[in-house]
Amino acid sequence: MNLTRLAAATALPVLLAWAASGASTTVPASGPVAAKAVNDALGASLRADMPTALSTLKAAPLEEFNAKDAAFRACMLSRHDRSTPPYLAGTVADPFARSVLEVYQRYWWKALRDPAVRPAEEARLKTDLAALIGEPAPAPTEEAFEGLNERINVELRKRGFHPLQGRTPPLYDLMLWGRQEERPYTVDLPSGEQQPVKVFVMDGWVSRGWAHYTSCERTGAAGWAKPEGLYAVRSSYGDMKGEDFRVSFLGHEAQHFADMKRWPEMPAWTLEYRAKLVELAQADTTREKLLDRFYRSQDDEPDHPHPYANKRVTTEVATRLGLAADADLRKTDPEAVRRTAREVLIADTQRREAEGAEKTGVMAGSDPAPVSRP
Repeated sequence: MNLTRLAAATALPVLLAWAASGASTTVPASGPVAAKAVNDALGASLRADMPTALSTLKAAPLEEFNAKDAAFRACMLSRHDRSTPPYLAGTVADPFARSVLEVYQRYWWKALRDPAVRPAEEARLKTDLAALIGEPAPAPTEEAFEGLNERINVELRKRGFHPLQGRTPPLYDLMLWGRQEERPYTVDLPSGEQQPVKVFVMDGWVSRGWAHYTSCERTGAAGWAKPEGLYAVRSSYGDMKGEDFRVSFLGHEAQHFADMKRWPEMPAWTLEYRAKLVELAQADTTREKLLDRFYRSQDDEPDHPHPYANKRVTTEVATRLGLAADADLRKTDPEAVRRTAREVLIADTQRREAEGAEKTGVMAGSDPAPVSRP
């Protein structure tokens, strides 16, 4: 997601780690067509492409879905394949928080269906949020929306919530939780740098953002980086001692934290590209699951930072290994992949230090070089 050190509305001052629920080893797998449909639907959901997600799920034979995947399919069709948005905010006890969530969920539901309506739905989102605090619609600038978001955040904080609003490209987003605790960590990065960080562990969720809503809670934000530290969704990481937490959260987000300080204007896709290289350089037991996630969601649009970075990482690591750009790294020697991901990251850092991030699109993220489609 996009990163700025400015406040919320233009872009959330965070980079997200993503989590997807894994398949249980005790549950029979779905058939191959259904399994691919679920995988593709999740990828489309993370691109905010609901028509593709729904058509993919509908095309797969229903009898191929296991119980878990059948429940996911049923939820997706019930939530998104309808003429009006469902009301899902009723369990939120606080009336103001419930109203904020309802406004965002209505916007997400409509914006996911058709990119052409997003400008109009964004305008309605801003008008509806302003009405919740008795204000007229804000001026049509991001600065005005940032101010509105902060006034709403003040009201939410008064009610005991921790709010975060902004944009997780391509949609405006809402993270809202009730409890957090602080823990100190020191993270070893592939460059040899040791990065001390504060981690805020979050519980009591009201909203985990549009990706969580879109995917029927099957995937979504598991953590992010902000200038004051890293934020982790406790439920995504079990006892917070496993490789998922150490690599896909601490490693990923600590690299963001270091890059944010060194290159404050680095765009979102570049930050994601570098953090995903850290994951690939460090993952062992979670390597296959990590690469499954990278291959599931790929895109050629830099405005979709996570899918775009996924494709750049797999393509560039494969190419440096002397393989075809579309080679499957899951079938390649794990140690060679880890070593090469580290080399690609270090080479990228060396180029930035030698030439300056502002001098080239690949390094600064403005006008990135095309990635060939596998």
